Amino acid sequence: MAAGLQTRRNALRLLWEKGLAGRSLLRENTRIVDSQLAHWFTGCPDTTGMALVALGGYGRQELFPFSDIDLLLLYEEGAEERLDSLIEAVLYPLWNAGLEVGHSVRTVQQCLEDGAEDFFFQVALVDARLIVGSQTLFNTLQNRCRKVLVDGKRFDFLNKMSTQRKERIDRFGVHGFLLEPNIKEGRGGLRDIQTLSWTAKVILGMQQLSFLENTGILTIAEYYTFDRAAEHLVRIRNRLHYTCGRKNDQLFFEHQEEIAKALGHQSDGAMLAVERFMQDLYESMQTIAITTDLFLEHLHEISAVSAPGNAPQEKTDIEAGIEIRAGRIHLHDSTLLQKKPHMMMRAFTHAAKKDRELHYRTKKLIAANLHLINDRARKSRRMAKAFFEFLTAIRPDSVLLESLLETGLLTAYIPEFVPIESLAQHDIYHVYTVDRHLIQTVNELQDLARSSHRHIAVSDPRILFLSGLLHDIGKGTGSGHSQRGARLAKNVTARLGMPRRAAEDVAFLIKNHLFLSHIAQRRDLEDETMIMACAQKIKSRDRLKMLYLLTIADAKATGPTVWSQWKSTLLDQLYLKISHVIERPDLDTFQPDFPQATTWMRDKVQGLLEDAGLSFETRLLPDDYLLSFGPGEIVDHIRIRLKLAPGALHLEHKRDSAHWSILLVSTDRPGLLARICGVLALNNLQVLAAQIFTWDDGTVVDSIDVCPMLTHGYAEQDWQALEEDLRRAQETMEVFEHRLQKRIEPYEKKRPHGEHRSGVEVKIDNRTSEKYTIIEIYSTDRIGLLYDMAKTFADLGIPIYRAKIGSKADQVVDVFYVLDQNGAKLTDQPLLERIHSALARIAAS
Repeated sequence: MAAGLQTRRNALRLLWEKGLAGRSLLRENTRIVDSQLAHWFTGCPDTTGMALVALGGYGRQELFPFSDIDLLLLYEEGAEERLDSLIEAVLYPLWNAGLEVGHSVRTVQQCLEDGAEDFFFQVALVDARLIVGSQTLFNTLQNRCRKVLVDGKRFDFLNKMSTQRKERIDRFGVHGFLLEPNIKEGRGGLRDIQTLSWTAKVILGMQQLSFLENTGILTIAEYYTFDRAAEHLVRIRNRLHYTCGRKNDQLFFEHQEEIAKALGHQSDGAMLAVERFMQDLYESMQTIAITTDLFLEHLHEISAVSAPGNAPQEKTDIEAGIEIRAGRIHLHDSTLLQKKPHMMMRAFTHAAKKDRELHYRTKKLIAANLHLINDRARKSRRMAKAFFEFLTAIRPDSVLLESLLETGLLTAYIPEFVPIESLAQHDIYHVYTVDRHLIQTVNELQDLARSSHRHIAVSDPRILFLSGLLHDIGKGTGSGHSQRGARLAKNVTARLGMPRRAAEDVAFLIKNHLFLSHIAQRRDLEDETMIMACAQKIKSRDRLKMLYLLTIADAKATGPTVWSQWKSTLLDQLYLKISHVIERPDLDTFQPDFPQATTWMRDKVQGLLEDAGLSFETRLLPDDYLLSFGPGEIVDHIRIRLKLAPGALHLEHKRDSAHWSILLVSTDRPGLLARICGVLALNNLQVLAAQIFTWDDGTVVDSIDVCPMLTHGYAEQDWQALEEDLRRAQETMEVFEHRLQKRIEPYEKKRPHGEHRSGVEVKIDNRTSEKYTIIEIYSTDRIGLLYDMAKTFADLGIPIYRAKIGSKADQVVDVFYVLDQNGAKLTDQPLLERIHSALARIAAS
């Protein structure tokens, strides 16, 4: 018997492969299971007083390919003795076919009792559908449920449903615009459609959602938009089930490209096929989320008005045409909009200032009048004033900016926003779509303005918040989004009537919103020439403050893996260094006097050595080493060096707020840095940055910042084992290479054989630093990667003087400051080509 059902379901898959899709597939799947269950049920000798009832999605005739089959075996008192044979006839074949079955055996009275105690079961009964058996018994269940569980309790059902929805979307995603959305449980997912359906049935007695047109909540056009969105999600979930070969509701990153291709999306120069697919998905989820929000708000309003003893809603006029009623902002005079379109933005301004939400009818009124936002309205000074007042008044936890987007007013007012609406970024770096990321960036800026960063006050907050809202507006049309965004912003600021200097600042912030993070994470912050170049680029302290705050907000709004205490420390250091020099009167012409600085440092160190009774030739200390430490630190290094036996190693470590610092003093030998990196990896330490110095007598002083790969703390790290490993690695690396390979093997086995890492790039830069050649390697992170790169440099005879290891989710940017064996920049073209080829091969392996 089970074989027959499985054969039918295999036939269903063939129909799907030939084009049967969407809800038609669900109905056919439901029909197949109904037919087989009815056959098994009627094959039993005596089913008097029994009924087989479908619940949940199966009851709605929405049975997805691998969804659970929810069944209720309903029976009358006295039929207990025949239940076992019926269960054996109906349920056993389902289990034997490998299907997931949720089942219960109850009388009508038990259903009523359990429904009163268990809200989820009560909701399941809303979708109850008779498959086969006693129609009278089923009708009794429906009638009794309505009288006992529904009549007089409709608004209790509404409150419980609203609470359950809030808890659900808090768990599965407040936004449907996440990188890997849950298309069933997340906001705007299929469960929202079901929530709408359940409440419509219970509260309004609607058996079909198409009746929503008659409520006045949705127009015919809006309903069909909603219906298309629902069909779209059903098609995607069908595809996801068959792609995974099991029940799955979360659209994981690994499945997105395959499904995008299967659904016919194609790439072009501006967007990937998968990004177009995800954009369409997000738009559908937004449609469903907004419709569900509006419907539930409408029902809650009916509930409040209908409640016995309720006093009339109090009204407070704010200005002509706008009032507060029942705690929400209302645009109550729609005729004003024809003459004064800026009143739509004024409603949002008052909502922000009074920390209120807009009433759902006001949102619909705004959405219905977007045609009034024409070129004249976009250039209106009143509209601009209202917009800036809104933008600077919203609270960090407010949903008003999202509402501005969802009503369509934001894109109507700033059409440059349209290409990035619901735009996905197909990487594991960005958590939100571009438009939601920009909204979150403004929220983060508002949070910074109210937090400990308040002391960094900016002269014109409008510039900062507008830059946050627009900083990624150039995305969606290919590479170079920062430059393109700056050009688009000039059009926006011109329409907004911003002064020339303010408009220039907005364009500068957008064009350079990645500048500080790149410098902080990839450049030597002790390079005074580089710091001066940064100051000359930024030019003013106010710009520096805004760029600093925008950098923090952008990182925090991107995703939880992007911002860290280490990155915060680097950015703070860079900000302070630039801040100290940015207002020099000779900023444009000033050049650091390195010879004078090194002479002063050498004399200062010499004086401290004499005071301590120590003798050492300071001429052996390289200039860049002298400029990288304080005089007292250098004397401490010399004291260690004088006590160190030939070939020995000295290790010190300490805990800083954002990382752990390691100081190594030893004698130089080929490939020493590679050995150090390998041993650190074996001891579960990730290198964040390294400064490598070799004195003229062969003494090596390495300052390395690390963090743990695992979750252990500073005290739990086995520092003695690390020191012993470093000592042994000075003599030979063969044993450690074997151990490192053992560590790597389990991770390598997870990759298909022969697959190389994508996104590899090697850049060689001889312009940024006056003294060093800078080599940047972009690659997917893996254990031992830094060791392999350092070993490659050693094999090529290229000394490393600085290293900075930046991360971007599972991507790394390894930056090395190098010179040739004569202490000069790398300029030999054949050598540069060999370096490029070798590093690219290592990074891709």
